Amino acid sequence: MKGPIELQERGAGKAAKEGANGEQPVQRKIFLREAAFLDARGLSREAKPLAIAEERTTAQSYGHAMRERATLLAAAPPSPDLVWRPLGPSGIPNGQTYGTGPGSAVTVAGRISAIAVDPNDSRRLLIGSAAGGIWQSRDGGANWTPRTDDQPTLSIGALAFDPSDASTVYAGTGEGNSEYFHLGQGILVSHDGGSSWAQIAEQVFAEVGFYRIVVDPAGGGRLLVATTGGAAESPDGGATWSLLHRGMTWDISLAKHHSGVEEILLAAPDGLFAAKNGGAFNKVDLPGLPALDTRSERMAVAHVPSDPGQAFVFAATHGRARLWHRQGRNAPWDSIDLPSFRLGQLVDNVLSVDQAFYDWYLAIAEADTVYLGAKELVKGVRTNDEWKWSDISTRIGHGDSIHPDQHTMAFDPADPDVIYAGCDGGLFRSPDRGTSWKSLNAGLAISEVEYLAQRPDDATWLLAGLQDNGTIRREGPDEWSQVGLGDGGDCATDLSAPDVCYHSYFHMYLERSRHRGDADSWENVTPPDADTPLQLFYPPVEVNGSVVVKAGHTVHLSRDAGDTWSDVDLAGGQRSIASALAIPDQDTVLVATIQGDVFRIQFDNAKWSEADMLLRPRRGWISDLLVDPQNANRYWATFSNPGAVFRSDDAGATWTDVTADLPAIPVNAVVCHPTENDRVWVACDVGVFESRDAGGSWSVYGTGLPNCLAVDLVFHEGEQLLRVGTRSRGVWELATQVGPEMPLKERGL
Repeated sequence: MKGPIELQERGAGKAAKEGANGEQPVQRKIFLREAAFLDARGLSREAKPLAIAEERTTAQSYGHAMRERATLLAAAPPSPDLVWRPLGPSGIPNGQTYGTGPGSAVTVAGRISAIAVDPNDSRRLLIGSAAGGIWQSRDGGANWTPRTDDQPTLSIGALAFDPSDASTVYAGTGEGNSEYFHLGQGILVSHDGGSSWAQIAEQVFAEVGFYRIVVDPAGGGRLLVATTGGAAESPDGGATWSLLHRGMTWDISLAKHHSGVEEILLAAPDGLFAAKNGGAFNKVDLPGLPALDTRSERMAVAHVPSDPGQAFVFAATHGRARLWHRQGRNAPWDSIDLPSFRLGQLVDNVLSVDQAFYDWYLAIAEADTVYLGAKELVKGVRTNDEWKWSDISTRIGHGDSIHPDQHTMAFDPADPDVIYAGCDGGLFRSPDRGTSWKSLNAGLAISEVEYLAQRPDDATWLLAGLQDNGTIRREGPDEWSQVGLGDGGDCATDLSAPDVCYHSYFHMYLERSRHRGDADSWENVTPPDADTPLQLFYPPVEVNGSVVVKAGHTVHLSRDAGDTWSDVDLAGGQRSIASALAIPDQDTVLVATIQGDVFRIQFDNAKWSEADMLLRPRRGWISDLLVDPQNANRYWATFSNPGAVFRSDDAGATWTDVTADLPAIPVNAVVCHPTENDRVWVACDVGVFESRDAGGSWSVYGTGLPNCLAVDLVFHEGEQLLRVGTRSRGVWELATQVGPEMPLKERGL
């Protein structure tokens, strides 16, 4: 999404007229979001090559961390009484689209990167989410069950049934579309239609993201794959592999021509390539196609299933969308003119290429109907050699709309009129080629949580910022509502007056509610002149009573709940950018940075002091900062790059590394028990861990939490509940007090 939409209807004043709350151009926004994830973890923007292409020279960080976690589990299994339970959301009603009028508010879930429909049973659906695993429905999407929670990674980039044996399904891990390609840990295979899965080819595809898996319909387990590390082929269900194309490959298509000739087409940054009957790949001349930029451009390719001599290529290049068509196997490739037009107030161009590296696909069921997925979903219908194009994802005034940012499409094998679209908002089904849509997101708990906030007086109430699906509020055991649109960032509550709460978007835009976060109660309290490049994609926000702080290189401080602001710059040059905050009391603010520095700012003589640099715990990216509520001299700092935990017992004068036996993986958040002095929990990229000795040793905490990225933690003292926000499995909680003293509601009483 571009940012908080429908703000004009919500009365957001000047920010609404600007269209996106002062945001940077969309393409820059996507790059910044990607950079925030990668830089915080010290991960490269360059994808690793397939292991069959060359030997690996670096450790498989996520796979290694999972093995370290398994060792901890074996040494100290969690108590079976400590069980994580999901809080959702399992579908968010009134989700955002670019449409207006009736049909524009839909139930959303989270980003879907792959869809597969059983070729023998249209009611059996599988979806792969960005980092929330594979989900299965046996009733056409009415109900969903997660199927891969215990697998080494929950990031899925591709899915495919074996057409010759629908009990066999393959999934490529690691989402090629995004920074989650680093989470790739090989291929998952199921031999019972997607109910259970096993990992194969881990070494070949470790830390590689998938774009496409093709299964040869002739049988025998022959696989073709397109990945961030190259294209490859397996003749035996993934046991052995040979390289087809070195380097990033966006798409691959297999056709069995009626004459018996087989053709493979693959799309890569260096062009379109074709191979026939197992021969070498040769570059195909596409009129006007230059070499493509792997960072910002994209290409997709597909044969026409009913007439495999025909094929299409869809590319984003030099700021425009291009489409080519080949009428027959030996025919030349011809360009097809594509539309460029505005739609409503928020769609500048229905085929914008600003996010082509992130959302781009080509889908064809029949020769005369083509679906182009970009930010919008566009359908082309050919009649008498003329193409008519329409946007089928956004309707203005009335008609069904779906969430933007398109990633994948699947067809019902029994009826090509039935299409399934996967996007940042989840899964949508159309029975009539996009004329009408139905959300299938109820029951899909795949929200990509960034931050959490809670109330001390109401354990039910939670506020969560979601990637591209707004800010949401929990109002009951199974009830979440969307209270803010756009990209949801950090959020906070005034614990002394919890009806007052805050939520943010990317960059410095900040809103306040004095009415529990009701959707129509937010007002703009953004610090003036705060939008500079020297800030994170989601700058940290912290609140203590009426003191509100939001920080980049400049720390913006308010003592009146955001009505007025003061500014304090951090020392250390432009790289001193805030990544975490703590406010132990209303006259003290602590600021941690992406360089590992910690600053203290104090309010004295009616003004805020300059930022005083404390002793640096270590060099690296500080992901969270905490002051023990019972001991003002005890500080905790977690690091995501490199993963570590540090503790200070003298208010930052000295620091002790207490990473101990934690897996070597990013640590994202820390929270301590408010009355048990040495009890502390951390959220890591491979789960939640507990220490009972102030960081001297760690153990895996609780059972039942999916193997997803744990990114934020809050502890509810009144009900003794630990909550974790995850990517992309929503919010979970665990009752830390078990036995007869457990809170009544947790015992079901």
